[in-house]
Amino acid sequence: MKLITSTTVLLILVLITLMGSTGPGLAQVYKVVDKDGNVTFTDRPPAEGAKPVELSPISVIEAPAYKAKPKAGEEEGEAANELSLKDMRRNYRDFEIVAPQQEQSIWQPEQSVMVAWSVRYELQKGMTVTVSLNGREYATSTERMIPIGELDRGEHVVSAVLKDVKNRKIATAKPVTFFIRRPNIYTNRARPTPRG
Repeated sequence: MKLITSTTVLLILVLITLMGSTGPGLAQVYKVVDKDGNVTFTDRPPAEGAKPVELSPISVIEAPAYKAKPKAGEEEGEAANELSLKDMRRNYRDFEIVAPQQEQSIWQPEQSVMVAWSVRYELQKGMTVTVSLNGREYATSTERMIPIGELDRGEHVVSAVLKDVKNRKIATAKPVTFFIRRPNIYTNRARPTPRG
């Protein structure tokens, strides 16, 4: 353990005394007007008993803190990996419905009709695909195939929209029209064998 000597204590006391005596003296400002009316400000009293000028407090405005943008190639957590909206729209512009095909007729669908979509790039985290059937939203998913069941005979239109994690439209697939066909009960009747 290091001992404090009397010399060290004396040195500390001298420094404190000097700081206390010179500190306020540095803050004093005196106004001096010469015989020609010129005004000068100084930190030295012009005469015995001169009084310092009262100064208003200095205005201090804090500078706002700005966060620097990461430079190209630098990583800053997940933000560095996040694509801009323009880049996402460019990357996913080939988003399309691949099944059913345009003007396809589907005969006697015993199970659900599978709507499948395709895109070159993998979906980013949080991206979803919303499939609409005949103008109404049917399902939202990240799966590449979405089953649609209980379709009536006739024409149907399916469309799909790709959205990002902020629910912004990234790409819209061209709508696909397809037909559900069911055999007519009259077309499958056996014809009677002619007699005779």
